[in-house]
Amino acid sequence: MKKLIAFLLLIFIIPLIAFSNSEEILHREEVTDEEETPAQLPELKLGWEQVDNSWFYYDEHNQKVVGWELIDGKWYYFNKESGARESGWILDNYNWYFLDQDGIMQTDWVLDKNKWYFLNKSGAMRTGWVFNQNKWYFLTGSGAMKTGWVYDSNWYFLSESGAMKTGWVYNQNKWYFLDHTGRMKTGWVFDQNKWYHLNDYGVMNTGWLYKNRNWYLLGQNGAMKTGWQLSSNKWYYLKSSGEMMTGWYQVNSKWYYSFSSGILATSTMINGSYVNKDGAWIEPTTGYHYKNGILVVNKVHSLPSTYNPGENAEARSAFEAMKADAKKQGLTLSAFSTYRSYSYQSTLYNRYVSNYGQTAADTFSAKPGKSEHQTGLAFDIGGSNSSLWAEDEFAYTSEGKWLAGNAQYYGFILRYPQGKEHITGYKYEPWHFRYVGVNLAKSITQSGLTLEEYIGEY
Repeated sequence: MKKLIAFLLLIFIIPLIAFSNSEEILHREEVTDEEETPAQLPELKLGWEQVDNSWFYYDEHNQKVVGWELIDGKWYYFNKESGARESGWILDNYNWYFLDQDGIMQTDWVLDKNKWYFLNKSGAMRTGWVFNQNKWYFLTGSGAMKTGWVYDSNWYFLSESGAMKTGWVYNQNKWYFLDHTGRMKTGWVFDQNKWYHLNDYGVMNTGWLYKNRNWYLLGQNGAMKTGWQLSSNKWYYLKSSGEMMTGWYQVNSKWYYSFSSGILATSTMINGSYVNKDGAWIEPTTGYHYKNGILVVNKVHSLPSTYNPGENAEARSAFEAMKADAKKQGLTLSAFSTYRSYSYQSTLYNRYVSNYGQTAADTFSAKPGKSEHQTGLAFDIGGSNSSLWAEDEFAYTSEGKWLAGNAQYYGFILRYPQGKEHITGYKYEPWHFRYVGVNLAKSITQSGLTLEEYIGEY
């Protein structure tokens, strides 16, 4: 009986306990769901957010990003106080950076307000020299790229693109030379086998240059000249090193003389030595100097003391014929001095030196051996007025004028014409004639040249 009562209790009591527990559990679940509804959780933010005109960025912790942040492979900078995204120039840890209008950090070249700037791979702005794509550029302390001249211990020149130039540069109508490092050169520069000179400001010189007590001639292209050069219608000679020559010097076995100005002496006498029209020295002779069949006697070519031919008969005959024809026209001609011996000329010359001094005497009297009178071919001719013999005024007499126009037809030339003193070595002598034969006399007279010029020795 007891066992039956216990069994019945188990059948009715256990379900009641289970039902009571089930209601408690359901009640708990309903309460929990009410307490944790989504409307009661804080709002989550991740990524970009625009507030008014500012952009912000939230990280995975729902925090505003400040400072530098790498987003999708691009760097941005957010204000450290407000968190707003920055753009334009920013200064961070003593370096300047540039962010475009979208806030993206820039690298390489950046154009801002008509000025170029260069930012390295980390975005930091560069100053000073920058080597980019095999070219050098210079950036000021503010980072702006320079063009034109820039001074950095030396002068450099930067093109409009900012690239540093080397070699020749033309700027404001002047030439400059920059070496392979870009430095502006001054002084002498050797380029492509030619020498150039640049003044203290780097400007290429042209024309005449006085440097270290020497004169140099630079062409219009600046190249240093050497050898024979014509400048302002005057000849100059420049050594292989460029220095202008003065005094006596030898070129290709010939001697030349240039004055202290460098101008080549031509057709004149230098300290007793003669140079021809080309400037070449005429080597003196002491024997018998014939040129084109003509016996030449002057301050360069002299005769030996043993040469005593006397008066030339052919020359005397020609003079007598000329004298006779002049007489027919009422003119009187007299040969007052013809042949002179070496010794007589020595006496005459020494007397002139004693009376007038050697410098003056050398302008009108020949040294012994250098007088044409020793050839027997020179005739000093006067007119009826003997007081005008060997005087300049003879040229204005009737006889003087007739001789000047007609002597050539008898084989005589006026030996020392006016204005040719620098060639003949003697002053104008309207009375001194030299016999050379009719054909040659006409040719020389009509050419307007002296005997020296005609035979090519001056």
